[in-house]
Amino acid sequence: MDTNLDPIMSLRSDHEVVKGVLSNLEGYLKKIEGSSSDNLRKNLINQLHEITDFIDKDLEIHFKKEEEALFPVLGNYIGIETGPIHVMLIEHKHSRELSGDFKTAISNYQSSNDYKVIVSLGNSFISLLSEHIDKEDHILFNMADMHLSAAEKESIMEKMRTIK
Repeated sequence: MDTNLDPIMSLRSDHEVVKGVLSNLEGYLKKIEGSSSDNLRKNLINQLHEITDFIDKDLEIHFKKEEEALFPVLGNYIGIETGPIHVMLIEHKHSRELSGDFKTAISNYQSSNDYKVIVSLGNSFISLLSEHIDKEDHILFNMADMHLSAAEKESIMEKMRTIK
């Protein structure tokens, strides 16, 4: 099945894009941390807005696809209140909180010049999301492939297409 038909393949494909963005973010954070020039550091921090825009739009859509389309159906098999889906929902919430703190730190940089908090929050975000993606790719999505019927996958995919 191609990614246009299989929701699990589509979500895995999203993860590849997210991992690329996280890699870019990691590169920016290393340059920010290693920079001896305040002007260069400021320019690098200004460029983080592209990444925060991705987080606000694309990553949020990905989370909603999981939360509104996949998790309710998969939850019929493995539950939602405890177990892997419950953990993923907690991590989505934590990711959103970290993202908000990260954006606030970027906004506050003009007045605070505290780049270390940006680097710290960014690295925490990268770590959380990298581990989260790994759990979904290697545990949750395998459970979905095991339990979901072709009709359920088709229904999930139709729902995912409506999420913007």
